[in-house]
Amino acid sequence: MIIHNLKLENIRSYLNQEINFPQGSILLAGDIGTGKSSVLLAIEFALFGFMKGYVSGNSLLRHGKNKGSVELKFNVDNKDVIIKRILKRSSNTVSQDSGYIVINGHRKDLSPIELKQEVLQLLNYPQELLTKSKAFVFRYTVYTPQEEMKKILLEEKEIRLDTLRRVFNIDKYKNIKENSKIFISKIKEKNKELSARIEDLQEKLDEKREYESSIEKLNKEIELIKPGLEKVRNEIKIKKTIIKETEDKIKIHHEIKRHYEVIENELKNKNDLINKITKEILELQEEIKNIGDSLKNIEIKDYRNLIIDTEDKLKNLENVYLDLNSKIAVSNSKKNISEELKKKISELNVCPICKQVVSNEHKHNIILDEDKKINEVKKEYENNLKKLNLMEVGLKEAKKELEDLRKKQSEVELIKLKQENLNEKKQRLENLHKNKQELNEHIEINNKNKLNLIKEISKNKDLDFAYEMEKELLEKIQEREKELDIKKATITKEIEDNNKGILDLNEEIEKKLKVKNQLENISEINFWLDEHFINLVSTIEKQIMLKVYSDFSLLFQRWFNELVNDENLNIKLDYDFSPLIIQNGYETDYDFLSGGEKTGAALAYRLSLNQVINNLMSNLKTSDLLILDEPTDGFSSEQLDRLRNVLNQLKIKQVIIVSHEPKIESFVDNIIRFNKVNHITEVNY
Repeated sequence: MIIHNLKLENIRSYLNQEINFPQGSILLAGDIGTGKSSVLLAIEFALFGFMKGYVSGNSLLRHGKNKGSVELKFNVDNKDVIIKRILKRSSNTVSQDSGYIVINGHRKDLSPIELKQEVLQLLNYPQELLTKSKAFVFRYTVYTPQEEMKKILLEEKEIRLDTLRRVFNIDKYKNIKENSKIFISKIKEKNKELSARIEDLQEKLDEKREYESSIEKLNKEIELIKPGLEKVRNEIKIKKTIIKETEDKIKIHHEIKRHYEVIENELKNKNDLINKITKEILELQEEIKNIGDSLKNIEIKDYRNLIIDTEDKLKNLENVYLDLNSKIAVSNSKKNISEELKKKISELNVCPICKQVVSNEHKHNIILDEDKKINEVKKEYENNLKKLNLMEVGLKEAKKELEDLRKKQSEVELIKLKQENLNEKKQRLENLHKNKQELNEHIEINNKNKLNLIKEISKNKDLDFAYEMEKELLEKIQEREKELDIKKATITKEIEDNNKGILDLNEEIEKKLKVKNQLENISEINFWLDEHFINLVSTIEKQIMLKVYSDFSLLFQRWFNELVNDENLNIKLDYDFSPLIIQNGYETDYDFLSGGEKTGAALAYRLSLNQVINNLMSNLKTSDLLILDEPTDGFSSEQLDRLRNVLNQLKIKQVIIVSHEPKIESFVDNIIRFNKVNHITEVNY
C-alpha cells in the first residue's frame, strides 16, 4: 500500500486542505500542536472509520462545524483507490454518514461498515476485524504512536500477551481454549442434568418387567375363562333355538286362537244378521200387502198433453192482456198531452218561434182540435178497458183449469211411485230370502271349523308355560355368561391398562436411553476436550508463540543494538515478551533506563513487531508502508544518525515520520511542513 493524497475538510485544525505524499521517506515537520498527528488519525479514520479509544467523531470534526470529510487516495496491489468518509454533527454527537469508495474508476456508495469491509478486503486484513473496535494489525504494523508502544512494554504480562495475540491474529487459540473450558463447564452441567433425568431408568425397566409379568398372569386367567364361556354360549345357542321353535308354535297357536275368535265373531254377526233379515222380511211383507190394497181398482190416466195445451192457451191470453194494458197506457198518454197543450195555448200570448201575437181565434181553433182528439182517445180507451175486463175473467178460468190438471197429474205420479216402491220391496224381499239361506249355509261351515279349532287349541294349551320355563332357564344361563364376560372384560381392561403402561414406559425408557446415549456422547466429548483438544490447542499456540518469540527476540536485540550502542547494556525478550535488560552484568528494570534508551527500546520493539507481523502474515498489503509518530523523543544526535541507518536497512517503499527534530530533515527524501495560524493549519512543501 502506498499513500498518494489526503484531503481534509473541517478536520480538527484543517478547514480545507490537500496533502500529497510521494514515495520514499517523508518527514511531517513542524512544532508541537501544528496538526501533524491529526494527519495520521485522518488516514486511519479514512481506512477504518471510528475506533474506540483512538478515533472518534468528536475528536475529528472541527469545533463549530456541522459537517466534515476525509478523502484518502492510495494504491494497493496495482489498484488505484479513493475512499471518502463523511462526518456530521447532530444535537449531542458526531456520527458517520454514508461515503464512497472508487476502485480503478468504479465508484460504490456505501455505509461506514461496508466501507470498512471493502478496505479489509483490499488490504487482505482478517475479516473478523470488521466487528472489532480496534484494527490491531494496522496499529502494530503501519502506525503506532511511540507512547503507546512504551505503554505495551510496561503492561502486565497477561495484558501484553493478550495484546500480542490479537496483533499476531493468534488470539483465536486462547479464545478456543477459554470457549472450550466454558463449553466443558456447560457439558458438566449438562451431564448433571442428563444424569438426573436417567436416575430412575432402572426403576422404569423394573416397572416394565412387572407389567409384563402381570400381563402374562392375566392372559392365563383369560385362557381359563374361555372354555366355560364357550360352553355357556353353546347352551345359550341351544336354548335360543328351542325358544325360537316354541315361539313359532306359540305364534301358530295364537293364530289358531285368533282364527277361532274371528269365526266366533262371524257366527255372532251372521246370527245377528239373520235375525235382522227375518225381521225386515216380516216388515216388507206387511208393507207389500198395504201398498197392494191401496192400488186396487185405481185407473191411471195421463194429463200431461192437456197440461201443455192449457199452458199454451194461458200464455196467449197473457200476451193479449199485456197488449191491451199497453194500448190503455198509450191512450192515457195521448189524453195527457192534449190536455197539456190546451193549457199552454190558453196561456200563450206571443209565439216563441215567430214572435207574433197569438190571437184568441187561433187559440180557440187549436183547443177545438185537441178536444176532438181527446174524445176519440176516450172512446178507444173505454173500448180497450172492456176487453181487458173480459180478458181477466178468461185468465182466471184458464189458471184454475191448469191447476186442476196439474193436481190430477201429481196424483197419477204418486200412484206410479207406489207401484215402483212395491216392485222394489218385492225384489228386496226375494234378495233377503236368498241372503238368509246363504248365511245359514255359512254358519253351518263355521260351526264345523270352530269344532276343529277347539281341538287344535286344546292340544297346545301348555305351550305358554313351557315357553316361560325355557326363557327363565335362558336368563339364568345368560346371567352366567354376563358374569364371565364381565370377568373377562375386567381382565382384558387390566391387560390394556398394563399394555398402555408399557407403551408409556417404553416411550419414557426410549427417551431416557436416548438421554443415556447423549450422556455417553457428551462424556466422550468432555473427555476429548479436557484431555486432548485443549492441550493440543495450547501446544499449537506455544509452537506459534515460540516461533514468534524467537524471531521477535532476535530482531528486538538487533534494532536495539543499532539504536543504542552501549557494550555494557544488553536487551532481549523473556518468554512473556517482556524486555529483559542486562546492564553491567546485572538485570535492571526498564524504569532505570535513560530517556533515549527507553525510546530506543520502544522503537526497537515497534520495528521488530512490524517485521514479525509482516513475516507471519505475508499476504498483508501494507508491508510497503510505515508510519512513525514522534519516534525519537529523548534521542541524542548520535542516536538520530543511527535511526537513518535503521531506515535504510528496513528498505520500506514509503516511510512517514512525524517529528519536530530538525536533524531528521537531513536524511529523509521529502519534507512536508506544518504551520498553525489562528487555529488553522497550513501545509508547505
